Amino acid sequence: MLYSSGYPSISVIVPSFNQGQFIEDTLVSIFSQQYPNLEVLVLDGGSTDNTVEILEKYSDRITYWHSKPDKGQADAINQGFAMSTGEVICWLNSDDMYLPGTLLDIGRRFQGRTDQPYLVYGNTILLYQDGEEHKAVNSQLGEPFDAFQLTHYDFIPQASSFWTRKLWQQVGELNLKYSFVLDWDWFIRASQVTSFDYIPKFYSLYRIHEAHKTGVGGEKRRQEIMEIVEIYSSSYWTDLYAIVSEHYAAIRAKSQFLKRWRVPKWQTVLLLLIPKLRAALETPQHLFKILEMYG
Repeated sequence: MLYSSGYPSISVIVPSFNQGQFIEDTLVSIFSQQYPNLEVLVLDGGSTDNTVEILEKYSDRITYWHSKPDKGQADAINQGFAMSTGEVICWLNSDDMYLPGTLLDIGRRFQGRTDQPYLVYGNTILLYQDGEEHKAVNSQLGEPFDAFQLTHYDFIPQASSFWTRKLWQQVGELNLKYSFVLDWDWFIRASQVTSFDYIPKFYSLYRIHEAHKTGVGGEKRRQEIMEIVEIYSSSYWTDLYAIVSEHYAAIRAKSQFLKRWRVPKWQTVLLLLIPKLRAALETPQHLFKILEMYG
């Protein structure tokens, strides 16, 4: 790698499995950053679609890639970070993209800080896709850093987060037991080492589609969220998540009904319909944070 530019070296890890319809967009979004000190490692879990064909197409620009079975997304990312050399590291899932200028902005922010445990995160654009059609665009805004809030509400857009190798070494690898909250668990552990810097800029595009992992996680994903809250957060939040989980089907059904019929102040009405939940809440906003987490 060349260091004459003054920019710190960045390693982007791309975990992949059967995302051949999207991974070319992901790779192009990385290469088009024109970042001077960049390495890209793609860890594919043995895809059976056209992923390998695309990786071969870009093999002269990919620092390292393989396609073979692994133990899941966390394992692929851990492998990638272990092989990487960048002073700044991050991962981009194979259906997401970086926005133009992201890595140059990040590189500037990390100049002179690569010897510290340091993490930066920003915002992401949400792209809702149905087949080949883009249905809608929304946004996920990060929030100013709050270590306690992070224990019960994940406000960090993973695709728009970047950190030093020094921080990774101090925190340790992703936990292989998690399929859906692997990033949140790691962010919480990292927040016990250092505070993070929130940058109110858009760095990435997060694609939501038919096979989107978070969207199809269902009960298993909710169980993982509950476990994180039980491990790291307070008894109030643990109890509140448990009550919401107990009444989750009813909450969803009632809220959908109220919104469908455009009931005024439907959030207030919803709480009236579920007294046990209303009694447990310090503020109604807490319920909607949990529902946002559950999706």
